[in-house]
Amino acid sequence: MINYFHTVNDQLLPLNAYQRNCWVHVERPTMTEISQLQSRFTIPRDYLTAVLDDKENPRTEGVEQSIIERPALILTRFPHETVSPLGYNEYTTYPFAIILTADALITVSNHPALFVRDFLLHQPRLNSDNHERLTLKLIWFINKSYLDCLDQNSHMMNSLEKTLTLATENNDLFQLTAMQKSLIRFQSALQQNKQLLTTLQDSEFYFETKPFIELLRDILIESDQAATMTAQQKQIIDEYNTTVSSIVSNNLNIIMKVLTSITIILTIPTIVGGIYGMNVHLPGASGAHAFAVIIFWTLVCSWLAAWWLRHHHFF
Repeated sequence: MINYFHTVNDQLLPLNAYQRNCWVHVERPTMTEISQLQSRFTIPRDYLTAVLDDKENPRTEGVEQSIIERPALILTRFPHETVSPLGYNEYTTYPFAIILTADALITVSNHPALFVRDFLLHQPRLNSDNHERLTLKLIWFINKSYLDCLDQNSHMMNSLEKTLTLATENNDLFQLTAMQKSLIRFQSALQQNKQLLTTLQDSEFYFETKPFIELLRDILIESDQAATMTAQQKQIIDEYNTTVSSIVSNNLNIIMKVLTSITIILTIPTIVGGIYGMNVHLPGASGAHAFAVIIFWTLVCSWLAAWWLRHHHFF
């Protein structure tokens, strides 16, 4: 699906058709749409098809040349919330292509990019004719989306920590595993994105003016912050895995101790009943109040057993 945006009164608004110097955003492109864009803007086909491979690494092409000689490709990765095979929330990353041409800025994604919606909703004052500034703002929002996802992940960790004392099943371990997978993906993507940003800083044909240099520096700061948060959360999750395993095992041991104690207490009436249920002469069995006396002493013995087990912290 192809969407067109152009600046009107410092606001990006959708267009019904292509207009020179507009922003062309393509989501889940078909082969027909790829062919149309390739012929209209005279760009290499692999610029458009790179996002179809979910495992494509971030990279740049053409930034070492003038835009007149060759369009530039900036392929980065953005975070996306998904569900693990076991049904737990986790995050993954997908490629996002930014193509700078002389006539338009083209962005391509094979998956819904929520940060684009945030960008359109909270867009700063900019001009769609200024492709370089628009590119850097999009990259800034990508890094901000990492920080937002890490904040949500932190809230999930805090919620999980509150339930650790009652953990007796593997659900918490499965949730931790999903969170750990998310952080590993973030760590790899952020490292590769940082290398991409460094390449853009070294370009002699793009982002050379002082405002762009400062904006790139701000983006690198955001990227470093996301990388630091990812490393910290990953370290905490690694500790959590050990802690949760120990807590689950300990809680199960406590449950088993309580059930064993209850079994011991209930065994006393069973033994007494079994003995006095035999068809033989037993002391006190012939008395007028034999049943009441036997029940009384059975309860006393059960209470003493419960007191002894409680005194020795069995439950």
